[in-house]
Amino acid sequence: PSRNNLRYLKQAYNSIRKNTLYPHEICIADDASTDGTKEWVQSIIDSGEDACLKLHINKGPERLGLTILYDLLVNDYSTHDIVMFFHSDMYLCPHADEMIDKYLEPGKVVSLTRIEPPLHPEGPEKLVEDFGMEPEEFKEKKLLKYVEEFRKGVNGRDITTGIFAPWALYKKDFQEIGGHDVLFTPQSKEDSDIFNRMHLKGYEFIQTWRGFVYHMTSRGSRFNPIAGGAPGKDSPEW
Repeated sequence: PSRNNLRYLKQAYNSIRKNTLYPHEICIADDASTDGTKEWVQSIIDSGEDACLKLHINKGPERLGLTILYDLLVNDYSTHDIVMFFHSDMYLCPHADEMIDKYLEPGKVVSLTRIEPPLHPEGPEKLVEDFGMEPEEFKEKKLLKYVEEFRKGVNGRDITTGIFAPWALYKKDFQEIGGHDVLFTPQSKEDSDIFNRMHLKGYEFIQTWRGFVYHMTSRGSRFNPIAGGAPGKDSPEW
């Protein structure tokens, strides 16, 4: 799902296409954007360049939020047994899909490890390193070198128990717990609830420290510039 987040969405889409083993199905939901998101995605589809790209458009004017749109994309657009919940302000690093495949089984949820600039407090579940807060200043080569060194074992780990976006699981496991709760619409605060319900259902949480995303951090919600936000500044919409 993406709302007025085109600059970041382009980066997310391109990273998936160039850094993965397979031509993964990408399902995008435009949440009543006014920044040209639907036109950009539709132009790729119309060109025939990407047969695995799908688009849902919320014509608005009200936004629907992540909660409804994630479930809609899973249930109405995705055609594979495995789904991954990916944020539109993330850059997917190489080998991430390999690490998902390595650990994912029915009843398990696998998360990649986030690398983030210092906009939120540090935590044991992520790596705080600044490779740029905007696509125009993104230090891609420096990030990829950092990830390569980390994967070789420099301060490296294998897996821990944890869950955060982006996370992947079998579609039937997602549907078995009923998906997201519409109570949280349209805010982006649905993740703790669904993670708790997965935990109560007995799903195993696996976080791989060999698969990574670089997260621009809340650029589609709290810090969205089109909605009046900025790095570290909550938007009025949020």
